[in-house]
Amino acid sequence: MSPTRPLTVQAVTVAGYPGVEVRPERRTLLPPILWLHGVTNVPEYATPFLLEFASMGFPALALARRGRLGVPPHDPRSITFADYLVDTLTVFDALGGGAVVLGHSQGGLLALKLAELRRPPAVVLLAPLPPRGIPAAAPRLQTLPAALSSLRAILAGARFQPTLRQANALFLNNVPQHLRAAVYRQGVADSGRALRVAYFPGVPVDPARVAGPLLCVSGGLDRTIPAAAVGRVARRYKGSWLNFEDCGHEFLHEPQGPRVAREIGSWIKAQLQRP
Repeated sequence: MSPTRPLTVQAVTVAGYPGVEVRPERRTLLPPILWLHGVTNVPEYATPFLLEFASMGFPALALARRGRLGVPPHDPRSITFADYLVDTLTVFDALGGGAVVLGHSQGGLLALKLAELRRPPAVVLLAPLPPRGIPAAAPRLQTLPAALSSLRAILAGARFQPTLRQANALFLNNVPQHLRAAVYRQGVADSGRALRVAYFPGVPVDPARVAGPLLCVSGGLDRTIPAAAVGRVARRYKGSWLNFEDCGHEFLHEPQGPRVAREIGSWIKAQLQRP
């Protein structure tokens, strides 16, 4: 018997959008999982989850949206949420329309909007920015200075890139201390303009047009998207809800990340097996 081939992360380009892909050791009939990244993230950020999904038999990939990895424009300030949605739909369609879609944070809102406009076999929202009508809770006292500083950039439609101190307060709080700087350095400047519409007035998503299996995942220690807001998303869009009390916003680099990924993968497999 030949030795097991280790999983490898490979560069990939789909419809002109660069990213990374991990394929399982053996070809399977499972659909690919398309990862939609969050604010300031790049595709490589998703590598820990892509490896877990590939170990379960899923081809898994994450692709950049415009303003990253050489995809113009160089200055993100002109990019709108509608632009990011076009990027997302273009990639999904180029994959044949059969990919499971998993969106994290801002990517979660994009995934929900995609589910309104397309029919993926399953959708997973990981700590998603809520759609219009479901506000995220007000910041806690310990995050208030960082939140107000970030809000100024969002309202002005400026380049959005929190400092390491702000990131620690807002969303890296449950990442092990020795990993935080390295995780932070993976980030890039993003569009405050694209974020602004998500908060003011919010992105509308019609519940009547969202069909198919939907899973919403939250972290009990999340300071950015509170678990209660994710629960409201699940109820409005008739989805399942998994809350991990010991997780924050950045599941991928937190101690419980592999377990979260495996539970998501198991849920996806269960939905694909339903008649």
